[in-house]
Amino acid sequence: GKVFKARDLKNGGRFVALKRVRVQTGEEGMPLSTIREVAVLRHLETFEHPNVVRLFDVCTVSRTDRETKLTLVFEHVDQDLTTYLDKVPEPGVPTETIKDMMFQLLRGLDFLHSHRVVHRDLKPQNILVTSSGQIKLADFGL
Repeated sequence: GKVFKARDLKNGGRFVALKRVRVQTGEEGMPLSTIREVAVLRHLETFEHPNVVRLFDVCTVSRTDRETKLTLVFEHVDQDLTTYLDKVPEPGVPTETIKDMMFQLLRGLDFLHSHRVVHRDLKPQNILVTSSGQIKLADFGL
Protein backbone atom coordinates (compact mmCIF):
# COMPACT_ATOMS: atom_id res chain seq x y z
CA GLY A 1 0.00 0.00 0.00
CA LYS A 2 0.87 3.68 -0.12
CA VAL A 3 1.99 5.73 2.89
CA PHE A 4 1.09 9.40 3.40
CA LYS A 5 2.14 11.96 6.01
CA ALA A 6 -0.82 13.70 7.67
CA ARG A 7 -1.74 15.80 10.70
CA ASP A 8 -3.94 14.40 13.46
CA LEU A 9 -5.99 17.48 14.35
CA LYS A 10 -7.78 15.71 17.19
CA ASN A 11 -4.48 15.03 18.97
CA GLY A 12 -2.66 18.34 19.03
CA GLY A 13 -1.82 18.38 15.33
CA ARG A 14 0.82 15.66 15.63
CA PHE A 15 2.10 14.12 12.42
CA VAL A 16 0.98 10.58 11.63
CA ALA A 17 1.69 8.12 8.83
CA LEU A 18 -1.38 6.86 6.96
CA LYS A 19 -0.90 3.53 5.25
CA ARG A 20 -3.62 2.78 2.72
CA VAL A 21 -4.18 -0.81 1.70
CA ARG A 22 -6.75 -2.09 -0.79
CA VAL A 23 -8.28 -5.38 0.29
CA GLN A 24 -10.23 -7.64 -2.04
CA THR A 25 -13.48 -8.64 -0.36
CA GLY A 26 -15.58 -11.67 -1.18
CA GLU A 27 -19.06 -12.81 -0.25
CA GLU A 28 -17.97 -13.25 3.38
CA GLY A 29 -16.54 -9.72 3.55
CA MET A 30 -12.97 -8.96 4.48
CA PRO A 31 -10.58 -11.93 4.27
CA LEU A 32 -9.82 -13.65 7.57
CA SER A 33 -6.08 -13.17 6.98
CA THR A 34 -6.53 -9.38 6.89
CA ILE A 35 -8.69 -9.38 10.03
CA ARG A 36 -6.08 -11.55 11.77
CA GLU A 37 -3.20 -9.25 10.79
CA VAL A 38 -5.04 -6.14 12.02
CA ALA A 39 -5.87 -7.97 15.27
CA VAL A 40 -2.17 -8.85 15.73
CA LEU A 41 -1.14 -5.22 15.12
CA ARG A 42 -3.74 -4.03 17.65
CA HIS A 43 -2.57 -6.63 20.19
CA LEU A 44 1.09 -5.65 19.77
CA GLU A 45 0.17 -1.98 20.24
CA THR A 46 -1.08 -2.68 23.77
CA PHE A 47 2.57 -3.26 24.79
CA GLU A 48 3.81 0.07 23.35
CA HIS A 49 7.22 -1.44 22.61
CA PRO A 50 9.80 1.33 22.07
CA ASN A 51 11.28 -0.36 18.99
CA VAL A 52 8.04 -1.05 17.12
CA VAL A 53 6.18 1.75 15.34
CA ARG A 54 2.94 2.70 17.16
CA LEU A 55 -0.45 1.92 15.61
CA PHE A 56 -3.00 4.58 16.62
CA ASP A 57 -6.09 3.62 14.63
CA VAL A 58 -7.57 1.51 11.83
CA CYS A 59 -10.30 2.79 9.47
CA THR A 60 -12.16 0.97 6.71
CA VAL A 61 -14.13 2.30 3.77
CA SER A 62 -15.98 -0.04 1.41
CA ARG A 63 -15.26 1.15 -2.11
CA THR A 64 -17.25 -1.53 -3.87
CA ASP A 65 -18.72 -4.87 -2.87
CA ARG A 66 -15.43 -6.43 -4.01
CA GLU A 67 -12.94 -4.01 -2.51
CA THR A 68 -12.41 -2.29 0.85
CA LYS A 69 -9.88 0.44 1.52
CA LEU A 70 -8.12 -0.07 4.85
CA THR A 71 -6.27 2.89 6.40
CA LEU A 72 -3.82 2.23 9.22
CA VAL A 73 -2.81 5.27 11.28
CA PHE A 74 0.73 4.94 12.62
CA GLU A 75 3.07 7.25 14.47
CA HIS A 76 5.16 9.26 12.02
CA VAL A 77 8.94 8.90 12.04
CA ASP A 78 10.86 11.32 9.80
CA GLN A 79 13.44 8.99 8.33
CA ASP A 80 14.25 5.41 7.55
CA LEU A 81 17.67 3.81 7.98
CA THR A 82 18.65 4.50 4.35
CA THR A 83 17.98 8.25 4.74
CA TYR A 84 19.75 8.29 8.11
CA LEU A 85 22.87 6.61 6.69
CA ASP A 86 22.91 8.93 3.66
CA LYS A 87 23.04 11.96 6.00
CA VAL A 88 25.89 10.72 8.22
CA PRO A 89 29.11 12.68 7.55
CA GLU A 90 32.51 11.02 7.13
CA PRO A 91 33.96 8.90 8.74
CA GLY A 92 30.51 7.30 9.10
CA VAL A 93 28.43 6.02 11.99
CA PRO A 94 30.43 5.64 15.23
CA THR A 95 30.90 2.07 16.47
CA GLU A 96 28.96 2.73 19.70
CA THR A 97 26.00 4.08 17.70
CA ILE A 98 26.04 0.99 15.45
CA LYS A 99 26.04 -1.27 18.53
CA ASP A 100 23.16 0.69 20.08
CA MET A 101 21.11 0.62 16.87
CA MET A 102 21.69 -3.11 16.41
CA PHE A 103 20.68 -3.74 20.02
CA GLN A 104 17.44 -1.78 19.48
CA LEU A 105 16.77 -3.59 16.19
CA LEU A 106 17.27 -7.00 17.82
CA ARG A 107 15.16 -5.99 20.83
CA GLY A 108 12.30 -5.08 18.45
CA LEU A 109 12.66 -8.35 16.53
CA ASP A 110 12.80 -10.34 19.77
CA PHE A 111 9.57 -8.67 20.89
CA LEU A 112 7.84 -9.53 17.59
CA HIS A 113 9.11 -13.12 17.67
CA SER A 114 8.00 -13.55 21.29
CA HIS A 115 4.49 -12.71 20.04
CA ARG A 116 4.77 -15.16 17.13
CA VAL A 117 5.16 -12.42 14.52
CA VAL A 118 7.78 -12.75 11.78
CA HIS A 119 8.66 -9.46 10.07
CA ARG A 120 8.94 -10.94 6.53
CA ASP A 121 10.21 -7.69 4.96
CA LEU A 122 13.17 -6.49 7.00
CA LYS A 123 15.14 -3.93 4.97
CA PRO A 124 16.56 -0.43 5.61
CA GLN A 125 13.36 1.25 4.36
CA ASN A 126 11.34 -0.57 7.06
CA ILE A 127 13.73 0.34 9.88
CA LEU A 128 12.82 3.84 11.05
CA VAL A 129 15.16 6.15 12.96
CA THR A 130 13.78 8.95 15.15
CA SER A 131 15.57 12.29 15.55
CA SER A 132 16.89 11.01 18.91
CA GLY A 133 18.34 7.84 17.32
CA GLN A 134 15.60 5.45 18.43
CA ILE A 135 15.05 2.48 16.10
CA LYS A 136 11.47 1.49 15.24
CA LEU A 137 10.46 -1.49 13.11
CA ALA A 138 7.69 -0.82 10.61
CA ASP A 139 5.76 -2.40 7.76
CA PHE A 140 5.44 -5.97 8.98
CA GLY A 141 2.22 -7.81 8.25
CA LEU A 142 0.03 -5.74 5.95
